[in-house]
Amino acid sequence: MMLLQAFLFLLAGFTAKISASMTNETSDRPLVHFTPNKGWMNDPNGLWYDEKDAKWHLYFQYNPNDTVWGTPLFWGHATSDDLTHWEDEPIAIAPKRNDSGAFSGSMVVDYNNTSGFFNDTIDPRQRCVAIWTYNTPEIEEQYISYSLDGGYTFTEYQKNPVLAANSTQFRDPKVFWYEPSQKWIMTAAKSQDYKIEIYSSDDLKSWKLESAFANEGFLGYQYECPGLIEVPTEQDPSKSYWVMFISINPGAPAGGSFNQYFVGSFNGTHFEAFDNQSRVVDFGKDYYALQTFFNTDPTYGSALGIAWASNWEYSAFVPTNPWRSSMSLVRKFSLNTEYQANPETELINLKAEPILNISNAGPWSRFATNTTLTKANSYNVDLSNSTGTLEFELVYAVNTTQTISKSVFPDLSLWFKGLEDPEEYLRMGFEVSASSFFLDRGNSKVKFVKENPYFTNRMSVNNQPFKSENDLSYYKVYGLLDQNILELYFNDGDVVSTNTYFMTTGNALGSVNMTTGVDNLFYIDKFQVREVK
Repeated sequence: MMLLQAFLFLLAGFTAKISASMTNETSDRPLVHFTPNKGWMNDPNGLWYDEKDAKWHLYFQYNPNDTVWGTPLFWGHATSDDLTHWEDEPIAIAPKRNDSGAFSGSMVVDYNNTSGFFNDTIDPRQRCVAIWTYNTPEIEEQYISYSLDGGYTFTEYQKNPVLAANSTQFRDPKVFWYEPSQKWIMTAAKSQDYKIEIYSSDDLKSWKLESAFANEGFLGYQYECPGLIEVPTEQDPSKSYWVMFISINPGAPAGGSFNQYFVGSFNGTHFEAFDNQSRVVDFGKDYYALQTFFNTDPTYGSALGIAWASNWEYSAFVPTNPWRSSMSLVRKFSLNTEYQANPETELINLKAEPILNISNAGPWSRFATNTTLTKANSYNVDLSNSTGTLEFELVYAVNTTQTISKSVFPDLSLWFKGLEDPEEYLRMGFEVSASSFFLDRGNSKVKFVKENPYFTNRMSVNNQPFKSENDLSYYKVYGLLDQNILELYFNDGDVVSTNTYFMTTGNALGSVNMTTGVDNLFYIDKFQVREVK
């Protein structure tokens, strides 16, 4: 009997592994956006790079027991060799009670063993310490845990908490090393006081309150998931400014959750914004709880981040199974100090570049290149073997001398249609009168898309040309469609929009059409599309 039980136990484990592998092949599971094998995922946590093993680590808020948020809440874990393809790892941090959670936090590499947790057997490049919020119905406190195996398992510090404020709304510590003062710096949210408190420490165990960045920008219902990082400028990478990220949920301008940021200076104790302007990180509906990496491989740049690609308004209802939620692509950030917000004003603006390492992509299909569009011509291409993960590049120009009737919709539209059912499609494009790039994600037969009132079907992003010459204003857009998530980067990432979409399972988008509503208004400099495999 014992032998039979052992055999059945091994068989169950083997079956589970096969099931997990098959789950990753589900037709509507994103290919290059991380998703957990099963269960619920939200905020990214503890991002760091293992310089010894050349391995990237991503932790995340995780409920393995359901596909909705709930306690007990864990830190899930994934690793990557290239920031694009991720491998699900076992749970990293667990709460102590079933009604509690290991809430959001960050990871540091304690190279110099300031904490005293490590001995010489642990490579300095793998001395990782997690700083996280322990949430119970009674209180939120900041805990630390350390790893002796390079970030796969953690030991909780026996004298936790290291920071408490007698509050149920004190969370999301993000920690970095500030070289000039030789101290650890933490930002943490006093969420419903609209405060981002800044602390310092010599050893990660004892923390001193230095200052607070409070009541700035768009307030919404509460502040969450703050972060402070030095970001290089695009014009001169040797020059940098400090950026404070703050997440808002609920109460975002477009509904639900979003990220804002402030540009300024930091002296080791105080962050001073250059102005009180709230700037938007991503103009889509599905980009939240942005976190940056503690350290990076320098070949990728010094400021990398990833966000949860969903929205709290409808995240519990999106039609995926046996998992819910994706992460965004990793983005490389810089500051464009010459961003032309309008013809008369330049601003400092966060610029985002997608990190996408793919070696198995199909050939580029190019069409309508060096072409002036007319209503009579509809350009199209069919990627007949498409699995639904596509990327495209579009450079187009608007003829500024042409007079347009106000009763006409002067659009350039791209239609990404389902190969099995073309009545399901994404429509996106540029409309001249509003000077905006629009997205319509509502043309689906999926019940959630048709019936959920918070899943906004139509949205737009203001666009400015990146250059003007010979009476033509030029625009760029790069797009990645990955099964059910779309990331759009305008003018090389000066403006970004991330949105999910959902088609009937198996109806991969693979037919692409380009149309216009007005003759001779749009000139196509380049348009190409290919499958990502």
